[in-house]
Amino acid sequence: MAVLGTALVVALGTSALQAREPNPPPKVEAQHIETKPLAGDPGKEIDIQVYTFPPRSAVPWHIHKDAVEIEYGLAGTLMIEEEGKPPYPLETGKTNILAPNVVHRGWNPSATDPVKIYVVRIKPAGAPLATLVDVPNDASNAPAASAYPEDEKPNAAP
Repeated sequence: MAVLGTALVVALGTSALQAREPNPPPKVEAQHIETKPLAGDPGKEIDIQVYTFPPRSAVPWHIHKDAVEIEYGLAGTLMIEEEGKPPYPLETGKTNILAPNVVHRGWNPSATDPVKIYVVRIKPAGAPLATLVDVPNDASNAPAASAYPEDEKPNAAP
């Protein structure tokens, strides 16, 4: 998952809930590798990042508007949930491709091991990496909301 741009990292780090909690959940770290125009399509760009999910960390529900996201597991197992589907693992050495505008989230279920993923997005030039959305009605109960508190829910629609 995605998963998961700078807006998500900032959102996870500034939660009002985290400010009240003595031990807020760890932050997902994003390392920007490169952004370049997509050859042959001046309206699109390729953005490459590496995300590190510390143990018991997560990103909230979001979309990548009009962007394809290609994820590759570098270490550990990331759980991904797409709206309307049960959660599934992205394991080390495996890939996952998210179509544009898919509502999804990702989390590291491990209490001890970090997860690292390599993400390539093909997106509209200059567009944000991610947009936070409301939790889908059919979201699974894993992980429990208390285990991975999310930020205030935006009034965004996918």
